Amino acid sequence: MCGIGGAISFQGPVFTSRESLVAFGEPMKYRGPDAEGYHEQQHGDAWVQCVHKRLSIIDLSEGGNQPMWSPSGHSLIVFNGEIYNYRELRQELAQQGHSFRTQSDTETLLVGYEHWGMDRLLDKVNGMFALALFDQRTQTTYLARDPFGKKPLYYYQAGGKLIFSSDIRSFQTLNLSLQLDTHSLGYFFSELSSPRLGSIWQEIKKVPEGHFFTFSKQGITQHRYWDLRFTGQANPSREEAIDTTDQLFTEAVKRRLVADVNVAAQLSGGIDSSLLVAKMASLSEGPVSTYSVGFEEAEYSELPWARQVAEQYGTQHTEFILQPTDIQLAENLVLEYGEPFADHSQLPTYAICRDIAEKEKVVCGGDGGDELFAGYYIYYFVNKLSKVKHLKALLPLIQGLAKVYNPYRVDFLKRLLVAANQPHFELLHRGYGFSTTQLGQLFPEHPTLVQAGPAEHQAVWEQYSNHTDHLLAQFMSTSLHTRLVNDYLVKVDRASMYASLEMRSPFLDKELAQYAASLSPQLLFEPHGNKSILKAVAERYLPHDLIHRNKQGFAVPIGDWFRGPMRKHWEEVVLQGKQKLLPLNYIFLQQYFEEHVQQKREASHQLWSMFVFHLWAQKFAS
Repeated sequence: MCGIGGAISFQGPVFTSRESLVAFGEPMKYRGPDAEGYHEQQHGDAWVQCVHKRLSIIDLSEGGNQPMWSPSGHSLIVFNGEIYNYRELRQELAQQGHSFRTQSDTETLLVGYEHWGMDRLLDKVNGMFALALFDQRTQTTYLARDPFGKKPLYYYQAGGKLIFSSDIRSFQTLNLSLQLDTHSLGYFFSELSSPRLGSIWQEIKKVPEGHFFTFSKQGITQHRYWDLRFTGQANPSREEAIDTTDQLFTEAVKRRLVADVNVAAQLSGGIDSSLLVAKMASLSEGPVSTYSVGFEEAEYSELPWARQVAEQYGTQHTEFILQPTDIQLAENLVLEYGEPFADHSQLPTYAICRDIAEKEKVVCGGDGGDELFAGYYIYYFVNKLSKVKHLKALLPLIQGLAKVYNPYRVDFLKRLLVAANQPHFELLHRGYGFSTTQLGQLFPEHPTLVQAGPAEHQAVWEQYSNHTDHLLAQFMSTSLHTRLVNDYLVKVDRASMYASLEMRSPFLDKELAQYAASLSPQLLFEPHGNKSILKAVAERYLPHDLIHRNKQGFAVPIGDWFRGPMRKHWEEVVLQGKQKLLPLNYIFLQQYFEEHVQQKREASHQLWSMFVFHLWAQKFAS
């Protein structure tokens, strides 16, 4: 895994000295501590300047360093990520007469581009990546990002120049006029992250997942090469679906064991990571190295379940305990994200990555299983909603019944019919951040900020749900472009890269994802409820009690910490360190905080987002 950055300009060089290019790459130092490389030269009408920070995983020799030219000398690349099927692609290209100088997947991309073109190359590769490639024959630059958006790629484009980086902080080393994006900030306070296309700065955007850009004298053009749409139309026999899922997941794990260093596993004790460890154990010659993190608060810790799996598969197991005294770790981590990000499970994610990185360079995790196989409660809710939405006119009757007779089934039906009477895009709102009403009280002068969550979700829903009339398929398709790419993948990438650790996600495999997206709701939910097919696969390898216990998640007792050891610090950072970027109603915020402290409300996510925003504003927006 690596960090990439640079600029292509038809208006003269963007970086006026080697020192300025070095400074641009400095925020990415943890992404690639093993080697660094630079290129600064005019090619035809284009000034090409780029930096690469390398974390050596495949082909550890200096021959794998970047920036790298193709054997023909026509194309230059800086590449962040791993191509898991590069050996197969390399063999296919060799059969076409191409020769190679290195054993790297980077060179395979270069030769593959010159043989197939960018469109076909990206269709063939299976991996996680962000890349910038300059073709000096056509004076064209390509920016590309992997299908799910695991690896980040920010860009700034104005006129005849294009600037790009793996890290948003790079752009602040340049003399750019950057303005706060209130839509992105509002989405952050609503959903704890920035939206998929924008960033905290109006002028800096993200290359969308599953897309590539072309940039030339004629301007910049966007192309989609991958678009996973859930259909829910395939209905094989249950046994066939279990066998196929098992086989595809085994192949996905096997691909992700390709490395010239050891590959370890992050073991949370949940179904996804436990099944991953079972597969890794069956595919590995020696014992798998597994790592788990927990808390002193037993209700938040899954260590006993992780320990059970480690013992079953004879892994070399290591456990860590996260303490509230690690708050300095938290502050440094918050700043490493470069823009406000407030999923507080970033704390244990980084803590375990930091400790794993003392021994390892690569680790596999269970991200993506819930999104592909309907693992969250909201998927169950939406599936039920699809069956009763035609009864939405009965809402007043059910509301009246609930006032006098309110068992769970009546209350559940009421909630379903309330949702049926709302726009479907509202289902994407997770309810972790501030509500629009609360944001209106906090930021009364910024209506764009207040309505950012609904506006963003409506836009995503309109773009990614129009392929089917099935509500569950619509929701699962749009979830990939909200919670997964905006939150979960950002959390893992930044936390692991801060530790100089590569995190691989076998569930986010193209072939496995395409199959999962085809499965019918009946296969996804019956007979075990959420994630039924994956649970059936897991029953072949894991204890029954582990599989069928309630889903716990990677939660942090941050709410308790704000009432205790972190209370004073929160007040110092937020109430005493007031930001000046935009007017904020601190009187309302202080009252909101006190209600949490007095246990009149639970507001751990909202208060963490305010803490994060103020740390970021004090560092980057002064």
